[in-house]
Amino acid sequence: MKTKIKVITVDFWNTIFDSSNGIERNSLRQQKLKSTFELLGLQIPDQDYEKAMQDAWEYFNKIWRSEMRTISSHDALSFFWNYFNAPKNEELLNDAIRTFEQSILIHPPKLVDGVKDALETLSKKYKLAIVSDTGFSPGSVLRELLNINGLLELFSSFSFSNETGIAKPHPNAFLKVLTELDCPPEKAVHIGDIEETDIQGAKNLNMYAIRFIGNHLDFLNEDSELHTIADFVASSWSEVLEKINEIERKL
Repeated sequence: MKTKIKVITVDFWNTIFDSSNGIERNSLRQQKLKSTFELLGLQIPDQDYEKAMQDAWEYFNKIWRSEMRTISSHDALSFFWNYFNAPKNEELLNDAIRTFEQSILIHPPKLVDGVKDALETLSKKYKLAIVSDTGFSPGSVLRELLNINGLLELFSSFSFSNETGIAKPHPNAFLKVLTELDCPPEKAVHIGDIEETDIQGAKNLNMYAIRFIGNHLDFLNEDSELHTIADFVASSWSEVLEKINEIERKL
């Protein structure tokens, strides 16, 4: 008897939510750092905070790419504390952590066009799971964002890198939810936007993979699409549904 798809795993950023309001979120975080360090007696020029943010993202990205893990919010704020050689103060540190984590709820991103209807449709036929690498916003806060947008109840399992300690393309980032949902990789489809993490990680496990480019159309170049190892490329969520149906017809 031919196999059928049991589970659909989905990336979070630029697949379910876009990156809108990122400037506002970073501005809020930068202002929080500035006010916190002023309480500690440090007067730091704005351009130094901007440079610190840039250096932090480069540092975080290096860890993400080379070690397949993402750092915690505590580690992120500790980076800034060490960067400016600020006096240790756990109360102020924890207060800054809360602002960094909650900033996504104050300046939230938008849902990608068509994603809510598509996920509601898919949830009627498959188990859905999120496999996401996190930044300043941990899985607990991303669940809040999903809940606010009426999506949380559609998902049966979650793999957030700050909770698992591993990031895509590490196989355990995917196996965490597949094991919980009792689904072999070859009966699962992953939908995500990044070739090196989403697509490579899924295909390494023999999952089906759909590379979602609906939120990257302005930046997509011909080369990146031609060299994808995904089973399909989709430029919209309606196209994602079509590709999943196409996978089912092949089984």
